[in-house]
Amino acid sequence: MAKQIKHQQSQCCYHNWVAQQRLDLDELLQALNNYPTDLDYLQLITKKTIDHFEQYRTARAQLAQHDAPSFLVPSWGSTFENSFLWIGGCRPSLIIRLVYALCGSQLNAHLAEFLEGVRHGNLGEISSSQLKSIDDLHAKTVKEEDKLSSRVASLQACTTT
Repeated sequence: MAKQIKHQQSQCCYHNWVAQQRLDLDELLQALNNYPTDLDYLQLITKKTIDHFEQYRTARAQLAQHDAPSFLVPSWGSTFENSFLWIGGCRPSLIIRLVYALCGSQLNAHLAEFLEGVRHGNLGEISSSQLKSIDDLHAKTVKEEDKLSSRVASLQACTTT
């Protein structure tokens, strides 16, 4: 039930953003048509549009704290949109690679503290068994991605012949 509520919140966030984009676009076009030489006004309207994007980004970041994968691949995306994300490289293994990168960067950033034995409770301190679990999940994920990519390639080959 909680997951469904988060999904609804994400969809609501997205739909509000799309509606705001439409309003901002209309306002930008009106400003450009009615006041093409008033640079101060055009800059004000542009800043307002950028502020709306920042608000959307902040709202998405807050929602991502509870459902991080949906931040990378929104659940409201159509199959068509999700296929473009896939083609662009946004795949489940990307999230795992992000975990690897964060572990490494946090380890490097706090190396002296780690060597002194000071603990911070961040990703740089994951145990070897946790890292093994992540590695296993990564291998399984990449294998499934490869299967899916092969299926897509074979379907594409069938449609082009």
